[in-house]
Amino acid sequence: MWRASARSGARRGASPRRAGARARRGVSLLEAVAALAIVGATSASVLAVTGAGVRTAERARRALEATALAQEALARITLLSEASLRALPDSVGAGTFATPFDEYAWQAAVRPDATIPGLYRVEVAVTWDGGTQPLNTALYRRPAGAPGRGQ
Repeated sequence: MWRASARSGARRGASPRRAGARARRGVSLLEAVAALAIVGATSASVLAVTGAGVRTAERARRALEATALAQEALARITLLSEASLRALPDSVGAGTFATPFDEYAWQAAVRPDATIPGLYRVEVAVTWDGGTQPLNTALYRRPAGAPGRGQ
């Protein structure tokens, strides 16, 4: 009986050497599929990180440009007299920037401080499609009639 089963195995072509080769081929295919899955997942992760880096760089560029533009708008306000600070001219209060920054707009507000005469709170906000960059500061103008140098 034992011999019959050995012969029947030999007839099927299931020698130990061939069975091992067939098993190795199956593992190789499985390994290749697993490697492709790992490479695909890694590539997707790298692309996601790269995309996030590009978006972060774009946001940083926008913030840098908007801050510089807000400082420019603030510089215009800094040159105003106390009377102009109390009644902010429309040309200084709001508008859009010239090319190549015409996608940015600004709005400014100046209000006197309630506790310190001559101190003004200045708020400049630069806006663009999808964002806002505020810039807040204080300006001092010596009130008329206030004691000063040489008096």
